[in-house]
Amino acid sequence: MLAVMGARSIIDLFMNEHIGDIGGFQQKLNQLLKDGWISKKNMEFLSAALDAGHAVTHRGYKPSINEVNQIMDIIENLLQTQVLLSSAENLRENTPKR
Repeated sequence: MLAVMGARSIIDLFMNEHIGDIGGFQQKLNQLLKDGWISKKNMEFLSAALDAGHAVTHRGYKPSINEVNQIMDIIENLLQTQVLLSSAENLRENTPKR
């Protein structure tokens, strides 16, 4: 279950990097949404992954392998934001102007 706890930490690190350590998880999710880093749907996904992480950490929850994979999919989607931002910037710089 370390993977799920680690996933929760990755989400927290992403939030702290982009908006700072401004409070609890819900406050950070709200700020990510407000600042345009995530969509409302992404917020739902991240909330589910964070809930699972909280349950593992504080309530002895033992998710199935399938559920761990679902959490990892959500984390990958979040991290793709960073990769796509960099890719988009590169494309803008290298695409000839009209």
